[in-house]
Amino acid sequence: MVNKEVGGLAEMVRGRVVKRHEPAPGHVELWIHSPVLAKAIPGQFVHVATGGMLRRPISFSRLDHSAGTAAILFQIVGDGTRWLASVQEGVELDLMGPLGRGFAMPDPRHPWCLVGGGVGIPPLLAAATAWTPFLNEPPTVVLGARESALLLLEEEFRALGAAVEVTTDDGSQGQRGTVVGPLAHWLAKHPTGQVYACGPTPMLGAVARASQGQSNVWLALEQRMGCGVGACLACVVLANGQNGPVYRRVCTDGPVFAAEELIFE
Repeated sequence: MVNKEVGGLAEMVRGRVVKRHEPAPGHVELWIHSPVLAKAIPGQFVHVATGGMLRRPISFSRLDHSAGTAAILFQIVGDGTRWLASVQEGVELDLMGPLGRGFAMPDPRHPWCLVGGGVGIPPLLAAATAWTPFLNEPPTVVLGARESALLLLEEEFRALGAAVEVTTDDGSQGQRGTVVGPLAHWLAKHPTGQVYACGPTPMLGAVARASQGQSNVWLALEQRMGCGVGACLACVVLANGQNGPVYRRVCTDGPVFAAEELIFE
């Protein structure tokens, strides 16, 4: 299975920050006015210039075509994201996007489940917001975080009518453990269900193992990138090719892949 949900050619654009919010400690969400980026497909990303340092790839958390805005939500983990977190409303950003292959819209005949961990949660909100009005029922959403203070966007999913299950590593909110437990339970009840997941690589590997034998399981990878357009090969991952293992570029062949495409070591 190959994911073909890809937008048009990426553009170099300037986008003005129109809103800034801190949804959790060490996390910032920026709303950017850019009609170009607002046309992105959920699961695609933007490459953001960060004050003279390397660009940072960040997925879209919200896409509003009518308002011409797109939002990005990120965690502060180094100098680049620290610079980006200091940006205030009214500042223009240097952006390249939309980039990569996004999620394919679910088949309305089958239930769908969104599974997110940490900063893998935001692109799933973009998907839920875009798709829920056109499908027969809202999704089941399984969210994971290290602790309750770091849980992202739970209320936004509930506002869409989603059935939300929460897991935390320390048990401070919801079920103690990982997202795999609730997902396995959901898959047992919905053998034709569609799964869309984004989060750390170990989590995605666990999702792939839990969903073996299921079709329509899509994983959005988090990966360090250099160029964002497939030239530097810094973001390659191991995948199944027709004649054996091959390397795929996350920035252009992904970041969304069918689970059976990927090899998790």
